[in-house]
Amino acid sequence: MENRCHIVSMQSEDAGLLPTFDRSVHSESGARIAELVDEILRLHGRVMSSRKPSILGNSTQAIVLASVVLALEPPTVARIARSLGYTRQAIQKTADLMVGEGYVVYADNPHHKRSRQLLATEKGRRVYEQVNRESAEWTEHVAQGLDAPVLLQTLEVLRQVRRNLEGYSDNAGASPKGDHS
Repeated sequence: MENRCHIVSMQSEDAGLLPTFDRSVHSESGARIAELVDEILRLHGRVMSSRKPSILGNSTQAIVLASVVLALEPPTVARIARSLGYTRQAIQKTADLMVGEGYVVYADNPHHKRSRQLLATEKGRRVYEQVNRESAEWTEHVAQGLDAPVLLQTLEVLRQVRRNLEGYSDNAGASPKGDHS
């Protein structure tokens, strides 16, 4: 591979961040993707630590509840996990907690004997409405100073990266060299 990117400039406000990958082995595009993934992970950490819905235990519960409330057909745990890119076990644990708290219930699935569907309860729908209002306030604050067309372009790029990852995982397995245990 030619044209390696050995030095990637960091913005002055990012000078305190610790590097998380060796840029010397990446092409310029590969280094940009690695930086993008690094930034997404840093952003994810900040989103998860800064945003806890007032009613629900955590943001994952809010995402799962939204997936149930907004679905055209009642989803299964496996379907939610696939859609969000989480493990089935993580979503199962969250769903079980939410059932225990009365936000959702399990229902028989006419398409599958063992994979039950999730339905929002009336309490769950009320909680979703409140969490959604809180989310709107939070997103308006975070969006300050950001241009909607630029955000849309960024969203389109992130969706393409996700589709590339999904295609890679489907064709080559979960990792480039096989098992990374």
